[in-house]
Amino acid sequence: MSSSAPTHRRPSRLPLILSVLAAAMIAFAGGMVVDHLAVSAQQTAQAEPLKDFTIYEEAVQKIRENYVGSSSITDQQLLYGSISGMVTALGDTGHSRFLTPQQYQQEVSQLSGKVAGIGVLVTQANGQLTVERVIAGSPAAGAGVLAGDQITAVDGTSTSGMTFDQLAAVIRGDPGTQVTISVIHPGAATSVDIKMTRATVTAPIVDWGMVPGTHIADIALYEFDDGASDQMKQAIDAAKLQGATAIVFDLRGNPGGLADQARSVASEFLTTGNVYLEQDASGNRTPITVDTSFASTEAETAGLPMIVLVDHDTASAAEIVAGALQDSARAGIVGVTTVGTGTVLQAFPLSDGSVVLLGIADWLTPSGHLIFGKGITPDQTVPLATGATPLDPTNLSGMTAASLQSSGDAQLLAAITDLSK
Repeated sequence: MSSSAPTHRRPSRLPLILSVLAAAMIAFAGGMVVDHLAVSAQQTAQAEPLKDFTIYEEAVQKIRENYVGSSSITDQQLLYGSISGMVTALGDTGHSRFLTPQQYQQEVSQLSGKVAGIGVLVTQANGQLTVERVIAGSPAAGAGVLAGDQITAVDGTSTSGMTFDQLAAVIRGDPGTQVTISVIHPGAATSVDIKMTRATVTAPIVDWGMVPGTHIADIALYEFDDGASDQMKQAIDAAKLQGATAIVFDLRGNPGGLADQARSVASEFLTTGNVYLEQDASGNRTPITVDTSFASTEAETAGLPMIVLVDHDTASAAEIVAGALQDSARAGIVGVTTVGTGTVLQAFPLSDGSVVLLGIADWLTPSGHLIFGKGITPDQTVPLATGATPLDPTNLSGMTAASLQSSGDAQLLAAITDLSK
């Protein structure tokens, strides 16, 4: 996947949501999340065991005898590292992977949309962890954390050089326990300490707002978690009540999620046909059809013109929906080529609660376009200028038509222009 035009990468919603401090799986390459999280109940046939572990055993012995930090390395660390390396050797980077028991449970929790933490969405720019949004009603909101705050320390430990998963590890904890973060408020020169009590926070899946000066609704779907299609319907209904006659459907930064939610969301806009195709290793294709139980919702949206926004962080289940709407000519696609992560992942549990996630099939768009490694190509390629930031729908309520034009969100502005013709 490549593009000759300069582009701006919107921070992936996966690390943002995980920085609400639910889970540690922020290291998914390109902002990817499990898309077919069904644990296999089948007993796989016994494969031929590896015939020669001599070299492996030699390597383990050398580490134990010679590594300077061997006294702090456990057998479990070596074992988990070995399994992880074996799955990585498959070459399915960012898709097939190994999860420890804790990581797997965190991922399941993440897909439920409920997380234990303080309720902030965090971005990382130039090595600085910055609060992008504070979830209403969260501990952070009640304690005075602000959008734009730079997080400089957690419980006295500097965040300098921390990754998202490291930040998550030091902030998340059991509901009812306390954590103190040090932040520099926007425009301030010194940090302040803010103590709060962790709680279970429901992260937003959908936001929406009316584009100022128009009858266009901007609806952003952040992840395909449980309840995504329900929240989409609620947003559409609310937008129509406010006079919306067209929709910008923003999938930028959406890392994917649950395949059944992708089908449901697409079915809110499509009446017949396929949402996507599953293709196994033998090339056999299984069509996943439109869910006709959403016929009443689709009827409500049928007369609404729609543009879908995508970017280099739009992945997996989000690519399914974008591809389905594009192939059916239901919506035009504006933005830049998507990630290209159309792999059906299946979870195979191991005896200690750890899980191996393996890509067992490819996803194709209804017309047979392979998503994996290729992505969805927009009908209209519109990159963002360096330093420009995509607007979230919640930003629109305080904007005028003039401030919107000067926002720098060229993709949103292009969609508005198309829908206003």
